[in-house]
Amino acid sequence: MRILASIVLAIGLGASAVASSFTLENKNGQRYEGKVTKIQGQVVTIVENSGRKRPVRYSSLSSASQQQVQQWAQRQGGSIDYASWIATPDSAFRKSWPGTIYPPVSSGARADYQKFKKGHYVYESTHFRFISDSKLEVTVVNKFAKLFESTRNFLVSMPVNPSCQYMGRDEKYPIYLFGTYSDYLRAGGVNGSAGVFIPRTGNIMVPLIALGVTKQGKKWVFDKTASNRTLSHEIVHQLTAGVDFDAWYIEGSAEYVAATKYTNGTYHVAGNKNRLFNYARDKDGLSDGTGRKLGGRVKMQPLEQFMTQSYGSFGREANKNYAMGMLLAYYFYHEDGRRDGLAIKDYIKALQQGRSKKEARQKLLNGRTYAQLQENFRKFCSYNGLALEFYK
Repeated sequence: MRILASIVLAIGLGASAVASSFTLENKNGQRYEGKVTKIQGQVVTIVENSGRKRPVRYSSLSSASQQQVQQWAQRQGGSIDYASWIATPDSAFRKSWPGTIYPPVSSGARADYQKFKKGHYVYESTHFRFISDSKLEVTVVNKFAKLFESTRNFLVSMPVNPSCQYMGRDEKYPIYLFGTYSDYLRAGGVNGSAGVFIPRTGNIMVPLIALGVTKQGKKWVFDKTASNRTLSHEIVHQLTAGVDFDAWYIEGSAEYVAATKYTNGTYHVAGNKNRLFNYARDKDGLSDGTGRKLGGRVKMQPLEQFMTQSYGSFGREANKNYAMGMLLAYYFYHEDGRRDGLAIKDYIKALQQGRSKKEARQKLLNGRTYAQLQENFRKFCSYNGLALEFYK
């Protein structure tokens, strides 16, 4: 589940990005002389000639200075809203598709005791910061942090240039944890959910029980048998935020990761197709009780309407649409064309470069009509035991 909000997020530039000397001026006449090194969250980082790092909000700059920064990003293939992939597109999209994603040797979990106070306990793993309203043992944090770190490993292993690949070393993803489900709901969690990502803040909120953490007496303990599929979905949203993809891909790509078999920190990607179809189709769901349970025959809107609908429209039939978005993402990743994912990579790249959705969708069509793509997708699903009937 993803709370709707306007997303204004840019991820930091890769280390290979070219810094350029500038004299920039804000709307109050203050001048900055130095090199632009990063654009993140629409904040421009300038290393001044004195060596001082100065973050300057893009909106505070004069029109002329904004234009300078825009031109700099565009010359290198990026945009103000998404600059992270500058100077790195070839390596980011050429990787082989991963087969098995293993967990890190250690999540690096530790407690930040300086920030401890009643009702506010801070723990950090390698890439995430956990803010809990309950005091936890570091060993417990280390066990559930494995899910977060492994999901990140999965994303950065995929040849789709996820935004998490470019997060700065001094930054961590914020995860807010709640000891009771009622506290989770009071903080803005969605009833019935196991966690939620909020694009406006970039935060994930999670009730501890969704992580398999329960209280026994005065002690919190970890149950490794708990299913984390729903939470994996929200982690993917956090790790890939920054580009306004079409709704089917936002949710379908998250479902692709979340429905992949996960055991004790390891994602089993190879041979994933049968599992994803079972997850979408089987009336009884998977062995962990999850699944969309659509059955063997699905009626849906024409593929062009499905792929171009608004996020609000997509959510009206979320159960079916999430499943079909997942299968469509799988199709583009693994089955389309020469099975090299070229069309979906070009789609992602186009949106990262700031092109319109209409332009990016042409990359997916790759010279086909929507009717031709629909027939290709229908046959793919039929071969795998799911009959699609498209409304006229």
